[in-house]
Amino acid sequence: MNCSIIYYSARKTSFCEKALKKSFSELGLNLSSAVFATRKDAFGDELISAFEQSDAVFTVGGLSFEDSRSARDIISQAAAGSSPELCRRLKNDSGDDGYLVRAGKQLLVMLPDEPGQIEAMMRGTLAAYIKSVDINL
Repeated sequence: MNCSIIYYSARKTSFCEKALKKSFSELGLNLSSAVFATRKDAFGDELISAFEQSDAVFTVGGLSFEDSRSARDIISQAAAGSSPELCRRLKNDSGDDGYLVRAGKQLLVMLPDEPGQIEAMMRGTLAAYIKSVDINL
C-alpha cells in the first residue's frame, strides 16, 4: 500500500521519519511522498494533495495546539460533511493521543511528533488494523 506523510509543525522530523520508516517496512507500506506544512492552510492543501496520490496518509504533529492551528480541529471541520466509517482515538499514556479515520478506501492516521510515541502507536492495535485492511479495493 502506498502512503504519504505530512509533517505539520513537527519538531523532531528526522527522528519521527526514522520511526515511521521502520514501522512502514514492517507493515509493508511504501512511502510515496513526505512534505512539510507550517501553516493551517498549507496543512489542508497538503492533505488534499496527499490523498490524490495515496490512499493512506500519516500526519505528524499539530495535535498539541489548542487554537485554530489544531490538527484535530482542521480534520474535524474537513470531515464534517463526510461520513467516515471509522473514527478512533489512539490512546497514548505518555503524550498526545493519535487518531485513525477511514472513509471509503482512504485512511488518515494522525500521530504526535514524538518518535517514541510514534513507535508505540505503530505497534499493537494500529499495526494489526493496517495489516488487516485492504485499502486498495
